[in-house]
Amino acid sequence: MINKEFVEFPEHRSGFFKLVRNINLHCFQALLLLDTNQFKLFVDSIVWGIKHTMRDIAEISLHILLDLFRNFTKSDPQTSSVFYQNFFLSLLQDVFFVLTDSDHKSGFKLQCEVLSNMCHLVETAQVQAPLFDPQQHPPTLTNQQFLREYIRNLLKSAFPHLQDQQIHVFVLGLFEFTTDFSKFKPHIRDFLIQLKEFSGDSTDLFLDEREAEIEAKKKTEFEAALKIPGMIKPSDRPDEMAD
Repeated sequence: MINKEFVEFPEHRSGFFKLVRNINLHCFQALLLLDTNQFKLFVDSIVWGIKHTMRDIAEISLHILLDLFRNFTKSDPQTSSVFYQNFFLSLLQDVFFVLTDSDHKSGFKLQCEVLSNMCHLVETAQVQAPLFDPQQHPPTLTNQQFLREYIRNLLKSAFPHLQDQQIHVFVLGLFEFTTDFSKFKPHIRDFLIQLKEFSGDSTDLFLDEREAEIEAKKKTEFEAALKIPGMIKPSDRPDEMAD
């Protein structure tokens, strides 16, 4: 019903991905008992979700992906290593796909959170197993070095119009700012604005800031109205709600 396109049966889609998230949150150990093909289907479902153009589905799926990485960081090294070796690079490609796709700009903040988390896992050596084939690379190569070069090549292939220096600076920032999201997100946004895909309207990249401004304005107006008798219904006043 829902795996052929992104539009039909929206209620079923929403219910399905909520189910997937709850399975991941509350039954993670059961997921580890699935065979390889079944677990791959679970991961593919998450990827299908983050590529949705429906904002709520994409956001739920990005949350699932964040939760999944958190669960594996708490798992034993052998279990997490199998997951990272089988899925880390492909998931990284999928995250970059939605991050650089103009139809998915509304999910920008969560996309950045996922990417920041993935870079942080590698930079802090929480991904212990090699993400590359040791037989085809120097024995001294580390995951940190490999992933930097992997991302450079990925971006160069996808966006050949970018200069090597632009990509180099961007990749440096990816790993430099993993512990400071207030710098990581603007770093990503600055890079996306350089791409032709975002040369038209980049306002959705500032969506969460605009929503925060609206909420702050509503709060200020509400607090001002509280000071004026009769402006706020008794049932909406904080003190009445507390009672």
